[in-house]
Amino acid sequence: MRKARVLLLLLLFSLLFTACADTGTTFLYEKGEHNHVFGNRYDITPVSCIAEGTEVRYCKICHESVTETVPVPEDISVRRHAFSDTVIPPTESAEGYTRRACTVCEYVVERTDVIPARYALTPLEGAVTVAPDGVDGVLLSDTASHRLTYNVGDSLSVSPHLARRLAVALAITDELAREGTAFSAETLVPLISGAGNGNRYTVHALVLEWIATGDVHVLNGLAFALDGSEGGFQARVNERLKRLGVEGAVTVDVFAAEGEGKATLGATAVMLARALDEPLLCEAFSESVPNLQQIVGQKPVLYLALGNLRVAGILKNGVCYFSLLCGESIPIGVENAVFSHE
Repeated sequence: MRKARVLLLLLLFSLLFTACADTGTTFLYEKGEHNHVFGNRYDITPVSCIAEGTEVRYCKICHESVTETVPVPEDISVRRHAFSDTVIPPTESAEGYTRRACTVCEYVVERTDVIPARYALTPLEGAVTVAPDGVDGVLLSDTASHRLTYNVGDSLSVSPHLARRLAVALAITDELAREGTAFSAETLVPLISGAGNGNRYTVHALVLEWIATGDVHVLNGLAFALDGSEGGFQARVNERLKRLGVEGAVTVDVFAAEGEGKATLGATAVMLARALDEPLLCEAFSESVPNLQQIVGQKPVLYLALGNLRVAGILKNGVCYFSLLCGESIPIGVENAVFSHE
């Protein structure tokens, strides 16, 4: 009896090492056949985001192989991509970000690590959203962070006076900074109209006068020195507004009367933030401040009242904090309360 049991066990054990027949779960038969038991898949040709691949599997019992085609998934987002990251820096008008894209099929993953445009004024968490009495809108920011600590009335329409002066001044400083230009701050420009007709002044002096007064005769001299015509210079200004991203919110014919055109409080603030990065314009702002004007106990580096818009700026540790207020009857000294909050 014991011998019979031993023989039976040996017979069953020998069936595990017989030849293969079909695929699937292992079954033992009297003739020693079995179904294949396949293990892991191995790439022969990896499937890509645009081409089929092939895989091989081996039977765990007899090592017979089976090769299969691997199709490209219909859903492009789950395909096997070869990704590469490209950092797109912010510009004056467009945000920066990291662009992750496939180098084979150009599939683009949603962009990440977004950085605001260089002169975007973004609200600070907890920013004040109620304007002081007598003020319709107020924006308060600084040249270091470009964050708004006061954020009221960004889309309000304001007098285009300041936007006009800034648009011209930025077009001039752009040319001064252009590589290869023959135009410099010391270039002598003849005035072609007004009290200074026939006299020559440096670009430096004319820019200071333009910011302070918006004198159309100064504008004419600068425009014809650069482009030879009103149309050419207006096109230059329009292009400058476009690159700053405010062309939809600011429309000014720089040769028309100073009050004509349109501008929003927010777009004017963006233009001012850009202008405060130009040393020549900072000097011009400072030169135009009334001698007796003070804000929070110090003389401001910027103070202009133009139409229903009043702008001011003070300097702290090398950073300019600037405000724009709009309203028909802005109270005297309201900047003290606005800057004290900051």
